[in-house]
Amino acid sequence: MLPMDIISILPWALFALLGILIVLGVPIAMALVLTATSIIFLDPRLTFWIMFQRMYNGMDSFVLLAVPLFLLAGNLMNAAQITDRLITLCMRLVGHVRGALAHVNVLVSMLFAGVSGSSTADSAGIGTVLIPAMKREGYPVNFSVAVTAASSVMGIIIPPSINMIIWGALTNTSIAGLFLGGIIPGLMIGMAQLGLNMVFVRKYDVPVRKRASMAELMSSGKDGLLAAGIPIVIIGGIISGIVTPTEAAVIAVLYALALGFVVYRELSVRQVFAASTDTVKLCSLSLFSLVGASIFGYLISFYQIPPKLMEGVSISDPIVLLLVMTAVMLLIGTFMDSLPAMAIMAPIFYPLAMAAGVNPIQFGVIGVMALGMGLVTPPYGLCLMISAKIGGIPLLKALGMTMIYLAMMLAVIVLLIFFPDLILAMPRLIAPDFV
Repeated sequence: MLPMDIISILPWALFALLGILIVLGVPIAMALVLTATSIIFLDPRLTFWIMFQRMYNGMDSFVLLAVPLFLLAGNLMNAAQITDRLITLCMRLVGHVRGALAHVNVLVSMLFAGVSGSSTADSAGIGTVLIPAMKREGYPVNFSVAVTAASSVMGIIIPPSINMIIWGALTNTSIAGLFLGGIIPGLMIGMAQLGLNMVFVRKYDVPVRKRASMAELMSSGKDGLLAAGIPIVIIGGIISGIVTPTEAAVIAVLYALALGFVVYRELSVRQVFAASTDTVKLCSLSLFSLVGASIFGYLISFYQIPPKLMEGVSISDPIVLLLVMTAVMLLIGTFMDSLPAMAIMAPIFYPLAMAAGVNPIQFGVIGVMALGMGLVTPPYGLCLMISAKIGGIPLLKALGMTMIYLAMMLAVIVLLIFFPDLILAMPRLIAPDFV
């Protein structure tokens, strides 16, 4: 039996040991499991049965089935060359504007976000096509990489969003409300990125195309409307209560298969198998992190860490509290994937935010955005890594330009903190029961 003074420091040893393992380079999922196992071994009040039970409960969620299904829908869209059709549509809409490919990069990300809900699928699928095309037309490679990486973050903001599904499952927040709350912030970031593009492309010697004919617009518009039907069906079905998020994800997969096999006839059985394999690989990494994070979250609750933090933090102003929490989540997001970071931070911050009177939908959207920005910030920065690899340049070479886009996204988050109606307007208008 350990002395009580040793047991009393175990809650703080929980975070210290996790930090040490992360610094040593242990994968996040394993670091979470090893940390929880060590603390349970040291605390005589806990048994290993609790660990296995909580890890199982962390995955025993019908909502989490939506994660691999939305990823599969996005991979099928890429395999069926629907991404290429979205690019063609956007190119014909804005091809006559200076810097068209940069604008297309942002617009396609906004459309693709409503299909896959995944930022990594966005950066990989769109970047493979647009980064080489932008290089050929004379755009600086660091600019091409930065635009692709920054715009891909909209995949976790514009619904359907995998991160919002997981946040809703972790905090028992309405997923339909989070989806609706993410629409205006996603559009704000997209418009701001288009504005930045216009500033930068003035300095580049890039071609300007002639305006597309009405016939070309109508032809591409047909393909674009078919792809755009996926988020309309998903969001409409969830809001109306006809389907759950998981059932909506199944519909998205079936819709993608129908487009690929029947409408466009670009999909083969071999491509479906390859897309399924890629989905399993990606999900195994992300969801295993949630398994470790579930027992970690249980220990946070067992040791009553949120109330203890509240005792030492006398921040009652919701705006100040959100600013502080956003800063912490931005820092955490730079070191680990947003999914395990979310599973760790949500149980800590959610009770504090609710005690300060923050609306759960506002807090959810801001939390998802803040943690998601880590996708473009080293040392994690997965979307930036993918885009830099496609562009064939070192990550650090694109970092300076990326930080400019990142600063703009941070400014949007600050606006959302000070003006919560920017998030809550759509839920209140369309589905007030979810607010």
